[in-house]
Amino acid sequence: MLAWLGGAWWRPHAAGAAVAAFLLALITVQVIGHGPVTAVDAPVHAYFDPREPEGALHALAVAGARLGQRAVTIPLLAAAAVWASLRWRDPRPIVATVTGLGALALVGTVLKVYVGRTPPVLDVDVVNAGIDNVTAWLTSLATFGATPFDGFVSYPSGHTANAALTFPLLAWLLFGPYGVRPGAVALRRALLCSLVPVVLVGSMMVVLDYHWVSEVLGGAALGAALALLSRLVLGSGTARGTEAVARAAPASPVRVPRKSG
Repeated sequence: MLAWLGGAWWRPHAAGAAVAAFLLALITVQVIGHGPVTAVDAPVHAYFDPREPEGALHALAVAGARLGQRAVTIPLLAAAAVWASLRWRDPRPIVATVTGLGALALVGTVLKVYVGRTPPVLDVDVVNAGIDNVTAWLTSLATFGATPFDGFVSYPSGHTANAALTFPLLAWLLFGPYGVRPGAVALRRALLCSLVPVVLVGSMMVVLDYHWVSEVLGGAALGAALALLSRLVLGSGTARGTEAVARAAPASPVRVPRKSG
């Protein structure tokens, strides 16, 4: 297995995307069937509901949660993607970013509509999953003057999914092979640091009583799967990485042979 993962640049990313997609499917099934994954939802909600932060703490919590809003994540990714594409004169950073954002909008919305779960703020956990939800939603979109879809759409957490897609992808756009400033060490550090906003956003979703814990886990799995998909779209960048190393390397001094005698 380890030999297979090390055989080509794309294999670890593909394997990671497959694992994240499997976890998303597993969590989704558990949420629909109120399985063991949802066991902590009610107790955690019962703890934080009467303890929601107030004043300055509330403002800080909301600010942390907004790191997962599209109004923040899309401009960040767009700026980095355009910069990287101009840097290398290659459209792949933009294509990868559009792929990730588009897939998240589509898959995330369809999942929310299909599962039909109530948010914790209603103080009741009801799931009304079914393809009829998706049909009603599509009809409301396609029919002029139709009543807007009014079903519950709490699962998965969109803020967490946005963060889990955005910050790892941002690290690759800045420091990956097709990044603005490619560098292996900088990329490792950026990927490690990208976990911080993801955990922060997910935590604030629970603390502010916006989402159940299982919805945060589902959002993280969805965002991770699509971040890795975007990384696959970026490609290996072998030639770009070699070029970047060559540019960064100091010029070798020219040695003049000494004359004998």
